[in-house]
Amino acid sequence: MANERIFPSYPLFVKDPSFSLWCDREIVNEGNLRAWFGGEKHVYGFLKTAGKTYGIFGNAADFAACGVEKAEQLSLAVTAFTTDYAFRAGNVTLKLRFVSPLLPDDVSLLSLPVCYLEYEISGGDAEFSLFCNRDLACNACNRDKGVRGAVASLEGFETAFLGLKRQLPFSNHDDAIGADWGYFHVAGERAYFLDERDLCAYLAGGLKSFACEGEERYIGAINCAKKGVLLLGYDEGFAIDYFGSARKGLYLQDHTIFDALASVWKSYKEIDKKLAAFDAALQERAKPFGKEYQNVLYASLRQSIAAHKTVRDEEGNILFLSKECCSNGCIATVDVSYPSMPLYLLYNPELVKGMMRPILKFAQMPVWQYDFAPHDAGTYPACCGQVYGLNGECKRFVKNGTPETHYPVYQLPSSFPAYDFKYQMPVEECANLLVMFYACYCADGDLTFFLAHKALAEKWVEYLVKFGLKPDDQLCTDDFAGHLKNNLNLAVKATVGIAAYAELLKAAGGSFAPYRKTAEKFASEITAFGKRFAHLPLTWDAGEETFSLKYNFVFDKIYNLGLFGQDLLEREVDCYLQRANQFGVPLDTRETYTKSDWLTWAAALTDDREKQKKLIAPIDRYLKESGSRVPFGDWYDTNTGAHCYFVARSVQGGCFILLMSHK
Repeated sequence: MANERIFPSYPLFVKDPSFSLWCDREIVNEGNLRAWFGGEKHVYGFLKTAGKTYGIFGNAADFAACGVEKAEQLSLAVTAFTTDYAFRAGNVTLKLRFVSPLLPDDVSLLSLPVCYLEYEISGGDAEFSLFCNRDLACNACNRDKGVRGAVASLEGFETAFLGLKRQLPFSNHDDAIGADWGYFHVAGERAYFLDERDLCAYLAGGLKSFACEGEERYIGAINCAKKGVLLLGYDEGFAIDYFGSARKGLYLQDHTIFDALASVWKSYKEIDKKLAAFDAALQERAKPFGKEYQNVLYASLRQSIAAHKTVRDEEGNILFLSKECCSNGCIATVDVSYPSMPLYLLYNPELVKGMMRPILKFAQMPVWQYDFAPHDAGTYPACCGQVYGLNGECKRFVKNGTPETHYPVYQLPSSFPAYDFKYQMPVEECANLLVMFYACYCADGDLTFFLAHKALAEKWVEYLVKFGLKPDDQLCTDDFAGHLKNNLNLAVKATVGIAAYAELLKAAGGSFAPYRKTAEKFASEITAFGKRFAHLPLTWDAGEETFSLKYNFVFDKIYNLGLFGQDLLEREVDCYLQRANQFGVPLDTRETYTKSDWLTWAAALTDDREKQKKLIAPIDRYLKESGSRVPFGDWYDTNTGAHCYFVARSVQGGCFILLMSHK
């Protein structure tokens, strides 16, 4: 079928957590676009030809009273960076590509805050247009939606821009919410600032003399050329509050939004070539794992990158800051960065370091009194200090639907009891960061990043030596499943973390042997325990009737640390395959839900290509059949395919791990 389902929701214009538009259906003109968190956004594409106006995307029925007819959608396809459509409108055919230039190995292009619509018209003359309602620039909870806007002429094109009259930079420290600050731009041959009556007059009769007197404002752009681009850009001014320092997006630190628009307008064909080359190489790398895996990667790539904001700190270092989308809104969460990193290790390990820098900075501040690693650095868009597990008056809350902002926790003195220990993830985060240090070194061969933070790493490895083998009752990254004592998967992670630290010391010429011996001792105990069963149980004190996805073995295998035998890993994978449901293997015995990123890590444990494909195929089935029409949810039920709250998260970068393991 020409419009057969590929994803549960399609990325159209995606760049970062505040610039993110999706379509939750196959026929793109049967409903309105949505932000990643589900908020409806009134963004429309129209084609005028032979005296008629056709709705291309956005809900065409919204303007039926203005004479708009729904164009016939002929096809739907996706690539790594594009979502592609074809339409018939009268005698005219329109080919359309929504392009999000998010090359992970090109930080300037990745951070350039512009997406574009590339189109080609055949069969007759036509005007192609893009119009955006003022709700693009604010949230539904913002009662003051007064906006300002204007049109600017640039070299060879025009741009219209729109934003709230009352700008609220760094507001909305919350999860499923966008920004109430910044200005959106729409650019094309001609651009307009108009109201709803003006828009209807254009759609119905082609009038372009706009009074712009109504409250319901729009920005729009119209092209008459038969092929070209329309641009959508976002200038947020300051993007991130980095421990009190207001930081602009990386590209806008040295350029204006007008520079960004002009760059894409002039050079989009060169950008196309870069994106196509990356896509072709990705297809080739994914080929051994089958078409289902390629589709999983396509669903993961833009989503993972667009859940981050790229900025520089005051010293010029890259910060790659994730928002923990629909799982609490935290910024730079360690146990979100850890699963996401395979994508970035493959293409740009500097971005992994950019994930770690906020945590490393906060861990050295007086208020963080623990000898284990923090969980997060604040709530997006503010690195204000860890907010997970705050005590008393430090807790974040939302009152009467109005978003609030955090106190700058990082300023609190060491004497202030900011945190509740029972909500921390000590073994989890220590091991995550040690593995991340080693993974960065393996990717680029540079020890300086680790050596600059060796004192922290030494503190964290000692914590694992003391408490890692048989962890006490505590949270881990799968905290939605509840606390767990004697967590075997967590013990595996601690073991790998200690070995990773030993390898870093060895590379630096340090005394690594004691840590290597500890890792080997831990691994020997885990292996011996496992031989008592057909597979490893959920915990040290559970029996063979239990199991869990032991995805934490994966970096031992990828980096040839030599801790665990392949026979143990194959027995684990066989166990998973025996317990597979329609949409995958449950995370553990306690529930029927799973995590898609961990499923791909489980697939990387085996050397058997057919076993890998059997573990990956249900994830692709989830993408094509789940009733939850949201951006790729990583937490979902393996029987029903219903997503469990998490959507649009950066962790899907972890789905690239099979490319790391492929020799």
